[in-house]
Amino acid sequence: MARRNYPKGAAKREEILDVALETVAENGYNAATIRTIADAAGLSKTGVGHHFASKHELLTAVLARRDESGVEATHDAGVDLIFEVIREVLARNAKDTGLTELYIRLAAEATDPQNVAHQFFVDRYERLETFGIAELAELQRAGGVPRDMDLRVLSVLISSVVDGLQLRLLYDSTLDPEPIVDALRELLATAAKAAPHS
Repeated sequence: MARRNYPKGAAKREEILDVALETVAENGYNAATIRTIADAAGLSKTGVGHHFASKHELLTAVLARRDESGVEATHDAGVDLIFEVIREVLARNAKDTGLTELYIRLAAEATDPQNVAHQFFVDRYERLETFGIAELAELQRAGGVPRDMDLRVLSVLISSVVDGLQLRLLYDSTLDPEPIVDALRELLATAAKAAPHS
């Protein structure tokens, strides 16, 4: 990952985030304590606390970093972009089980509006919905989605499938998400072909 040009304090914060992401990815959620992250970053717990008020705040920032650096979708995927993104996300998550576990656990805990990660997930789902609706509209125009299908409903359905598959991957690491994504795409395409045209 290319190192960005940050002021000293911001650069240290980014370094802590890099270390925390690597710690979670390699050792899992339970191993990612402030102490282990501080040690790996060559800091004291107080030093980490100067940048992050709590473990939850730090781990929420790790998820934001994961999304930020996440998937570089194929630009020539055309109308199938949404499914290419889903395939890449799930393929990555099948390998990064520590980060997937972090996502699932924080997502469940953050349903409490008082949780520090709550707004992160609210904003994340809104961004996913906006992206999903825009991409599905393209697919709908191309005949890959039935014309009368509510795209908001479909976007929420697809993001729910992705979240559910991430949970299943933690139970069964041999599960291959690719044919599941392909089956979803095929179901939509078949429904679009079968739908009466106005």
